[in-house]
Amino acid sequence: MSVKVMLDNWKLMSLIREFDLYVKEFAKSDDAVGYLHTSIGQEASSVGIIKQLRADDWMTSTYRNHSHGVARGLDVYKMVAELLGRSTGYCKGLGGSMHIADQDINFIGSMGIVAGGIPIATGAAWGSKMRGNDQIALCFFGEGAIHQGAFHEGLEFAIKFEAPVLFVCENNLYAESTSSKYHLLHESTIGYVEPFDIKAIKVDGNDFEAVEAAAKECIDYIRKNKKPAFIESMTYKLSGQYEGDTETYKSAEEVAYWKSRDPLKSYKSRILEIDPSVESQFEIFEKENKQHIVDAFARASKDPFPTVEDMHNAVYLDKGVRA
Repeated sequence: MSVKVMLDNWKLMSLIREFDLYVKEFAKSDDAVGYLHTSIGQEASSVGIIKQLRADDWMTSTYRNHSHGVARGLDVYKMVAELLGRSTGYCKGLGGSMHIADQDINFIGSMGIVAGGIPIATGAAWGSKMRGNDQIALCFFGEGAIHQGAFHEGLEFAIKFEAPVLFVCENNLYAESTSSKYHLLHESTIGYVEPFDIKAIKVDGNDFEAVEAAAKECIDYIRKNKKPAFIESMTYKLSGQYEGDTETYKSAEEVAYWKSRDPLKSYKSRILEIDPSVESQFEIFEKENKQHIVDAFARASKDPFPTVEDMHNAVYLDKGVRA
């Protein structure tokens, strides 16, 4: 991989980081509406996997969707507008931060319900197979979703009917505030899929190159064999379950350890090992990304809120019109 491509990857991860850092501060203001969920520290998992998709592939996300949306190429301004509840947002301000979607690029939606995207992504993959094309579907979820019936139903359906879907569990060690050591039956979520006939890889989710390699391997396998695959991406949120979470359930030692494994820092070091001459680029990227986010919030904050008619049209179909 060229240094230019690696820099592009880092810049995209940095854009996600700057988005979430801004949201983290914004959440403290009176202008913040609804729950806000950040993915600080999980950027390598998002970018490393999503960038391996084709433009026509399907994808579902969770309520922790900022990183997935930015990595998939959604318009940051429209994401911010949705977060602010403005009519210029992806869902006309009616969905908010947890429900961003863009059907134009097959970003089916972000699910507020834990494991809610799993059967939907499985259905999209099944539809692709029925149509005879080689599109695949990708769905993200956390390790807490393993306990939901939708996970097992989606997994079994995909295996039985060979739906081309990539299941990605971003295991950040906590289901809300409950440690995975307490709530998981197995050491990791791989243990739940081992009894099934499915290709499964456990990867260091903070190692961009390892994530990228695992995603490429699984996606190539899915397209070639028309069967599902599973990735467990071991990572960590350098933020709480939601903005405002006091995170008293995490030890200072644990947080310090994971800060030392920050994916942006480690990938930057890897790039500089290959080409030390590009060091000045990182500060330029950070500055550009910060301004991009500031401009998006400034622009979106001036936009109108949705009207009652917008809300009506989002629920009801005009009489006499067929869906």
